[in-house]
Amino acid sequence: MIESKGGEFHTPKIGTVSSSEGGGKMLKPRSLVVIFVILVGPLSLQSLAVVNHGLPETILNTSLSPQPIRQGPEQLTFAPSGYYWYQIGAIGGSNSFNVDAANITIRTVYDQVRNDAHSYWIGTSLGATGGPFIQVGYLNGLSTTGQPYCCAWFFETFSAPSCDCPPVIGPEGSAGPIGSFHTYSMVHVGSGVWYFYMDGQFLGHSPLPSQANYLGTGATNSGSCPTCAPGGIAEVAQTIDNKDIIGPAEFKDITIRQTGAWQQMQSATVHCCVGYNSNNALPNPYGVWEVEGHDNDFLAGSNIRQPASDTALWPTSVLFPTQTSFNFIDRNGNPFTPDWISLQDLGNGSVLYYTSYLSQNIPQYSTYKINYAYWHGVNVVNDSLVSGSASSQTIQGNVFSIPVRVVGRFYSLPVSGATVLTFLPDSTNQTVETGPEGNATLAQLPPGSYNLRVTVPYGVQSVFRTSVIGPVNISIPVFSIAELLTVVMPPIAVAIAVVILALKREQARRAAMPATLPYPIAIPASYCGACGKPLSPAEYFCTTCGTPRARSPQPSPPQQVPASSSAPPQPPE
Repeated sequence: MIESKGGEFHTPKIGTVSSSEGGGKMLKPRSLVVIFVILVGPLSLQSLAVVNHGLPETILNTSLSPQPIRQGPEQLTFAPSGYYWYQIGAIGGSNSFNVDAANITIRTVYDQVRNDAHSYWIGTSLGATGGPFIQVGYLNGLSTTGQPYCCAWFFETFSAPSCDCPPVIGPEGSAGPIGSFHTYSMVHVGSGVWYFYMDGQFLGHSPLPSQANYLGTGATNSGSCPTCAPGGIAEVAQTIDNKDIIGPAEFKDITIRQTGAWQQMQSATVHCCVGYNSNNALPNPYGVWEVEGHDNDFLAGSNIRQPASDTALWPTSVLFPTQTSFNFIDRNGNPFTPDWISLQDLGNGSVLYYTSYLSQNIPQYSTYKINYAYWHGVNVVNDSLVSGSASSQTIQGNVFSIPVRVVGRFYSLPVSGATVLTFLPDSTNQTVETGPEGNATLAQLPPGSYNLRVTVPYGVQSVFRTSVIGPVNISIPVFSIAELLTVVMPPIAVAIAVVILALKREQARRAAMPATLPYPIAIPASYCGACGKPLSPAEYFCTTCGTPRARSPQPSPPQQVPASSSAPPQPPE
């Protein structure tokens, strides 16, 4: 035991076992070390388990630094080889020229990147094609150490498309959480300087007139060139091929400021396909499409059809519309809401996209099949048929719950209070806690591969890996406190028995040793120098004649007469 006295820590001596007689029995140092390791080791393991139990499994690493991959301006200048900058989105028409401020709302999605970056932004040229360019939004990329760097706001300004102007990137997770909507803004504040915002919070500004890469005194608005209207863009930046999966993300509510007045962007066309100085040997595989029945609301990214460039996205209208509601249920009959769906007309092949599902406009008299219904990044409905003449229809998706039972590895006893954490394909997570019978349920999962991380109170953390395509019961064996005691207690009991046996043998050995009397200590005899009286060690003068001890000459010790072997003479009669 360690004691604290007066602010200082003192470690009492170890190695002495007290006895009832007040004496002590010393243990050998090696025995003490063995006992200490056996007793303290399991306690340390238990403490470690408790610490892990209190920490979240995944924490955004604020110490990561993002790779400063350039996001491209909207310029049709190609490079014969090298990286690709794929861009897809919507750009305003002639009624969106001369804009000195713009906003857009974008849904945050998670992408797995491949040593490149995926970004979602609003941007515009300033004054002329090939002139300054600005953009603001969020991106998914990699850190300088190669780790995922998810969902961070960024802005970037180019004094010229070819300038070395790396992006300014916010902390990891600063544009989260997954599935949330955020509004990104760029506003001219005077003298060719632009401010950038996310949800009204100031992010930074373009270079000042005295700084390098200043945009110039003429960079006060978007101008009136063919590419000088703001656009909402999804981009795969600095990639080696066209195999990346990006989004799709939903963009909506582009608003622009012209001559001091804010208004919705009235019209937009398709912007495709590559950014400035991009290789163009491989085609752009990504698409953009307006959400059905909603102007200024579109999807851009993977698994979306790609119209021809300059195709009008809005305004749009639905021919012979009627209204219908889509109700999505999982395998248990519980409702869920996909991120987006696409319907293909079985008659003419046209495709409709929806992100909301109640009272939506749909052409009458047509039959559709659902190509995609995205739930946590996975298509969970395929080829289900819907009718344009039905006012409401229910679609079951391949979304299911997984009952999980956590039990001890040795005795299969239920473990209560264990937490089960898993990450879904879109990087969101779900955490449940087991009840008294060790049961918990992970609800509404899409098909996929999952790592179930189980944290057991006072036990050892476990990871259970599984791939599921439908409902399944899972039993997860773990090392709970019962298993730990089973592993730890036998060695402790053996160690204690060995120590007790050693003590008993030591006591028996000492008891069997012969008793040895102490050697007498000879005290020299003293006599009075005057009268010859013997003096005790405490007498400093002779009590008979009064002679002081110090002045008393000590008589010579009496001579010892050697013993005679003959018999002593008889006394005279």
